[in-house]
Amino acid sequence: MTDERTKFDRRRFLATSGLLGGSVLAGCTGGDGGQETTTSGGSTTSEESMGGTETTEQQQQNVQGGGTFIGTTTEDATTLDPRMNELAWVNGFLHYIFDTLYLPSPDGKKFVPHLAKEQPKQQDETTFVIPLKEGVTFHNGDEFTAEDVAYSINWMLDPANKSPNKANLDFVDSVEASGKYEATFNLKYPFALFQLVLSGMNAGIVPKSVAEERGQKQFGQNPVGSGPFAFDKQVSSSHIDLTRNADYFLKQPNLEKIRMRVIPKPQVQFVELASGGVHQATVPKNLLGKAQNEQSIEMKRISHFDYNGLVFNSMRKPFDNVKVREAMQYLVDYDEMLEATKGQLGKRSYGFMPQGVNESWEFPWQEWKEKYYPAKDHQKAKQLLKEAGYGGGMDKTLKISSLASSKFKNLAIILQKELKKVGIQSNVREVTIGQWLTELDQGKFDVNIYGWSGGQDPDGFYYYMFRDLRNDEGGMNDNVVGNATAAYLYQSSDSDQLQQADETIRQARRTNDRAERKQMYVDAAETWQSLYPQIPVFSEQAATAWSKDVKDYEPSAFAQQPLCNEWSNAYVEK
Repeated sequence: MTDERTKFDRRRFLATSGLLGGSVLAGCTGGDGGQETTTSGGSTTSEESMGGTETTEQQQQNVQGGGTFIGTTTEDATTLDPRMNELAWVNGFLHYIFDTLYLPSPDGKKFVPHLAKEQPKQQDETTFVIPLKEGVTFHNGDEFTAEDVAYSINWMLDPANKSPNKANLDFVDSVEASGKYEATFNLKYPFALFQLVLSGMNAGIVPKSVAEERGQKQFGQNPVGSGPFAFDKQVSSSHIDLTRNADYFLKQPNLEKIRMRVIPKPQVQFVELASGGVHQATVPKNLLGKAQNEQSIEMKRISHFDYNGLVFNSMRKPFDNVKVREAMQYLVDYDEMLEATKGQLGKRSYGFMPQGVNESWEFPWQEWKEKYYPAKDHQKAKQLLKEAGYGGGMDKTLKISSLASSKFKNLAIILQKELKKVGIQSNVREVTIGQWLTELDQGKFDVNIYGWSGGQDPDGFYYYMFRDLRNDEGGMNDNVVGNATAAYLYQSSDSDQLQQADETIRQARRTNDRAERKQMYVDAAETWQSLYPQIPVFSEQAATAWSKDVKDYEPSAFAQQPLCNEWSNAYVEK
């Protein structure tokens, strides 16, 4: 197996703040899972995000020179080249500098042509022609053409360039400039998520001439795109400045500048927002009440399409026994775990997917909740442990690994506490991200934490978390012992049932019929939940707040570049 496939995808895991950039979106097939809550001046309403309202002509006349929007993020950007970026917040932020062929609508229900002129034209099962808009220019004045589309995608597909996006584009065989304003995509196989991928910054379009002239590293430090704002400067660990692209093909942005400040602590971000130093900030859970009472700001809770919990290593005793793994489900109180980790900024998850995916696909999550997520019952846990041969305890101290973050470490501590009550000793070991990744690759743990941001499509969870890596083209990398999130069950307990599940997961992403795909994921979910490879606990929500001085700005879980897109054009009221 190639490194690109087995490599941990930090972009999906490090789904941090930075909602200035829009979202941690990785999937969008339409649905109602993006319900959000907006708070304004102490009153709270629930709504489905539909994006901001269009700026009227009169407003447009009044807001030219619409000020500088100052957003915040907790971490620096290591590169501004969308072909090489691995950070979630940067992925969203880059939508201000670069464009994609399509964009999801603010409610996530459809894909809208962006650099593309219209929807893809299917020639046969694996060939799609995409007409492109004419008259679009990059920030240096060069005209956007199909050569730029072909160059951008083919560059990321070239293994020699080691782009982290290659795995996401692996369904593409090649892209041709079949006309000056027409790109032809040749796929390796039918792929249900084709437009979804083309709407993400994993498929951002860069100007061929500039990228080749500057080389990748320099391009990442001084990028040129076609987006509503052009790169101005980056001061490491301090801020990134963008300036208005007056020739933007959609509309002239109202804002003169965007500044993204690096402020590592959300508490400090919020203080800056409340005092007028910035226009947007993440709200930590201990400041939610204060944010709701601030009259000068608005706040919205936005659900992440992620999932977090604990995973067992079935290649080691005692977790090679399914009864032991099932017993662990009876040891813990899921609601207690949620409260100890994310509290009001989290939701219970079922079927190894966030609730938003369950609801938009109408999966039978309530049946799953009843069947696979039992109430805490230590007597039942003891009975299962006895049936597994551990009625007299265990002759080892279990090793539970966790990152330092309380959202993960508290999961580990709660399990440790409950294990002790049934006579099982365990140690919670804090590890760095590097150590954690190595443990997952090499299977050096008994229990570990896990978090995954997979988007709104179930493929984003099942393909990456539960397929058999051995069946990938080229097989597994020598440094990887198996799929950690599948609890290495393919290695320890392979069966016809598991191989059928693997085939179902692979077939689902090649099937376009939504009803067929839904049944495939229901089948896969039933198989994996019955094997109890993990304790799935919660999906996160982010609370983002912004100044009421900012008009025509409505971040959502789906909207890309919400400060200036098809549906909004923000400005700062003087």
